[in-house]
Amino acid sequence: MIIQLEAMMITSNSTVVLLDRNLSVSQVNVSDEVKKILTSVIRQAIITIYHDYYFRVDFGPGVRPQYHIVSHDLYCTCALETDCAAVIAVKMYLREGKEPAKTPRPGYFLTVPHVCPICGSRAYYQPKLSSKNRGIGWECHSFGKKHYWENELAALQAAYAAKWKRLEIDPSAFKELSIFSFKDGYDPERD
Repeated sequence: MIIQLEAMMITSNSTVVLLDRNLSVSQVNVSDEVKKILTSVIRQAIITIYHDYYFRVDFGPGVRPQYHIVSHDLYCTCALETDCAAVIAVKMYLREGKEPAKTPRPGYFLTVPHVCPICGSRAYYQPKLSSKNRGIGWECHSFGKKHYWENELAALQAAYAAKWKRLEIDPSAFKELSIFSFKDGYDPERD
């Protein structure tokens, strides 16, 4: 026999917590009962690094869904995204000084960003822009591919600036073109 009470299911053997819109982080201020349930769920969470760039949050068999995957930028893969209790569990894990997930190099996307890094509007998957060097391709809802390429250009410029600095070379020295004198008076600039 199953009786559904908002975010909890009571079965004949045990209580199962359903993480949905009724039991989300934004509901904590609305209800003390929600706060009590989420606090209990978060404290029991087991967090591990998953594929180097993600956190895997295991809430145990009494929570549905039991496993949540949270990205390095603190978005859960479930429908609740930042409103998920798994994000709070990861934040607490990081506050305790435990190992963070790796952050991909600038300009490389493991997944579609949740928001455009240029303007902040939603982004969506664009397979034609995907590559093994840049990762998953995406477009901005407001400006399309333009912001994808602006972001890639900014990442390349930053990488080259860091490289010049590391090599202790002034890139402005390469902007002045040297003038060659050609044999026999040849000048390609003259007609």
